[in-house]
Amino acid sequence: MTYLVKQKIRGRIYAYEAENYWDPEKKQSRQKRRYLGVWDEATGQIIPKTAERDVKTTKSLGPAYLLDSVSSEIQLRKKLSESFGEDGDIILAMAMSKLLHQTSLKNLNTVLDDSFLPEMYSLKESFNSQWLSNFLERLATKEKSMNSFYNSLIVGEDETLIFDITSLSSASRNIDWLEWGYNRDGLDLPQVNLGLVLSLHRHLPLYFKLFPGSISDVVTLKNLVAEVKALGISKSLFILDRGFYSENNIKEMNDANIDFIIPLPFSVNVGKGLISETNREIESPANAKRFGGDIFYVLESEIRIGDVNAYGYVLFNKKREGLETNSFYNRLIDIECAIGGKEFRNPIDQFKRTAGNFERYFEYTLEGKTIHLSRRVNAISQAVNRFGKTIILLSSSKRSWDEVLSLYRERDEVEKKFDDLKNELEVMPLRVQKVETLQGLLFIFFISLILRAILLRRAREAKLLDKSSIEEILMELSKLRAVKVGGKWRLTEVSKKQRMILEKMEISVPVEANMVIKRGGA
Repeated sequence: MTYLVKQKIRGRIYAYEAENYWDPEKKQSRQKRRYLGVWDEATGQIIPKTAERDVKTTKSLGPAYLLDSVSSEIQLRKKLSESFGEDGDIILAMAMSKLLHQTSLKNLNTVLDDSFLPEMYSLKESFNSQWLSNFLERLATKEKSMNSFYNSLIVGEDETLIFDITSLSSASRNIDWLEWGYNRDGLDLPQVNLGLVLSLHRHLPLYFKLFPGSISDVVTLKNLVAEVKALGISKSLFILDRGFYSENNIKEMNDANIDFIIPLPFSVNVGKGLISETNREIESPANAKRFGGDIFYVLESEIRIGDVNAYGYVLFNKKREGLETNSFYNRLIDIECAIGGKEFRNPIDQFKRTAGNFERYFEYTLEGKTIHLSRRVNAISQAVNRFGKTIILLSSSKRSWDEVLSLYRERDEVEKKFDDLKNELEVMPLRVQKVETLQGLLFIFFISLILRAILLRRAREAKLLDKSSIEEILMELSKLRAVKVGGKWRLTEVSKKQRMILEKMEISVPVEANMVIKRGGA
């Protein structure tokens, strides 16, 4: 039988449910107690203990706190609020949610159920699928707000810009801009084209634009040049990849006075000719120069591309030549060992599957179902002669070879951003049904790219990426949670590892959960 026991401790009376039982080992009666709460003498009632008075709510605070902290570096929340008003915090929270969990945005309400983001930004929206669709369509109509936001990202008129274009494919029949064109991902689907512009020196996405799928790259580039000029960037240098090269594109960029740097493909006649012409003199001691501790042999040349007079540098690095030669011949010999002199049910199909793009370096003969391989010496020599070499084409002779190489080496920033966009943020293939929804969705992803770019740079500067990925950092901080007890949010204990992450990134360690909650646009 249980009964009530009251006990006074330091002036307060506590109530317990007690039950007597017999302890056979000690051969005596003992008592078990369960705490019930504080006894209120005035009412004669028990004030229940906190755990029973309120259902505890717990949410992950660490990642939201980290992203909010790094975003303040460029006053991202302030910029969004000034451009979009009350929608600014919603946009920011949605963009952050894409970094917290690699899942479709349609699962936004599930992601936010476990995140402190709604509390941090005082959001009351339902975030269900219908709300999401309506919000994205409405966001797409705010072109003036978007332009205001893009303007806020520009810090000067003289930016070095990296530009790239990619294809986003979809099977939807309701997106008017989906058209057949050159698909960079090799998908047999209609597409829209997405142009992305980044600041080279700040490693920050500045602007993106959606274009119908059949518009050519150079038309897209000319449109982007006009639009970034309208945003206040009057002097821009576009660093392009070799897939953008064509004689017509060079002519059109020259006619439009677009300043560019682009590698010249070896597959075009101009590239082949330049390699052949410089092959003997490139290794002259007079051409040896140093860049980042490596020796490069450098030749400058005027290059005629159709009707355009351009400039170029032929660069040769023997270390890279050695690595490429070793890799090439290892692959060649692997193919010979795998199928040469062996019998197969379908030897030609087996050869094509095994050799892949190395098929061009072999001749083959058949003896029944046995295949014999011989090397195409001229084709191999032509390939090997290119190893270690790069030809970089530029619109003006005013840049030195080392400046050009340095600029082009940082070109992979845009490739990483598109990789983030298409893989980590799961854009491909598009599942939206309207172009308005697509434009709104891509703007959310664009804000996510900005956040990720800042986060990556801060983590790299803090030397955290030597041992952990961004995902692992976010996962560790996700263990830092806020618990709602008695109507008040309380922080769980900050672990040693969490404290180390925040301190290395020069972010103050949170003391109280309620202090993390923001107030209107602050």
